[in-house]
Amino acid sequence: MELILYTSKRCNVCTALKPKLEEVAAKFGIELKEINIEENPAEAAQSMVFSAPTLILREGNREVKRWSRIFSVSEVEEFLSRIV
Repeated sequence: MELILYTSKRCNVCTALKPKLEEVAAKFGIELKEINIEENPAEAAQSMVFSAPTLILREGNREVKRWSRIFSVSEVEEFLSRIV
């Protein structure tokens, strides 16, 4: 399982979320990968990501859950606690 955080350089929320999501990912033993949508537009488009922040939980090639634009770290943590 991995969490993929799609960010933007202009996104202050992304900057604030990243360290908190790193803590949550570590707590559950999940890798957190960051992709800047401005620097990697093709990769973002392939995942149908058009705004930041977007967080996707993947297991293999399958998307398990997606949070986009307005979400809290506690929502992510609660979801992970139910499935991990």
